Amino acid sequence: MDVKEQAKEDYLAGMKIKDIANKIGKSASTIRSWKSRYKWDDEPITDNAPPKSIATERNKNATQRKNVATSHETQKALDELDESALTDKQKAFAMEYVRLSNATQAYINAYDSTYNTAKTAGPRMLENVGVQSAISKLRKAKLKELSIGVFDLVEDLAKEARADIGNFVEFGQYDELVTDSDKNVKLDTNDEPIKQHNSWVQFKDKDKVDTSLIKSISTGKDGPHIELHDRDKARKQLIEYLNSRDVGSGVTVNVTIPEDSEDGS
Repeated sequence: MDVKEQAKEDYLAGMKIKDIANKIGKSASTIRSWKSRYKWDDEPITDNAPPKSIATERNKNATQRKNVATSHETQKALDELDESALTDKQKAFAMEYVRLSNATQAYINAYDSTYNTAKTAGPRMLENVGVQSAISKLRKAKLKELSIGVFDLVEDLAKEARADIGNFVEFGQYDELVTDSDKNVKLDTNDEPIKQHNSWVQFKDKDKVDTSLIKSISTGKDGPHIELHDRDKARKQLIEYLNSRDVGSGVTVNVTIPEDSEDGS
């Protein structure tokens, strides 16, 4: 049997990567490379697998690995987790926590425990140094995969804070002569035509606006409705962020927005 096939069979049967490497005389990094390249985690378990509990745990962890992500950086972090000294359940907890950001539910999923047990044991598990390190590495890898940094998020908030409804709709008014049922123009007491002031509004074409700033668009009994993200909320979040940052040279940014007075002045 080809060494790659043998390594694959051993992996699917529940053998650790370092043990497979020792068995066939290859490096652990080579085994990890084969596992990633040939997508062993997508394969079903072998018929000659060891006890069901081991094979089930291997498949469960494989599923959780796919739930976290599959980029190069994330795969590297997952491989490091696989080779760590953590127990299989601790590894499963770390992956579930990264996916859910909920210690209680992550513990339930990893340990198949009751809610009452998990609500205490979950937060306590986060105090484990090894688990903390695994979660930190997985999160950093996931952020690299998403290519999202703090300043990307701040930029989005800044865009929301500056959003102007005028960039999304056109509106105005016009005068219209008032007529009777026979289409004759009505006159006032001075024999002047009676005019009716009307308003109009319409959305701009989607190709001419930044749709990321739109929260929702709907149509109701009063016609179409467009809603942008909350500018005040975005501004408050920006202020909180800026007030907590040191911009260098010993200068700290402090931003405040004056409260609107009751008389609107």
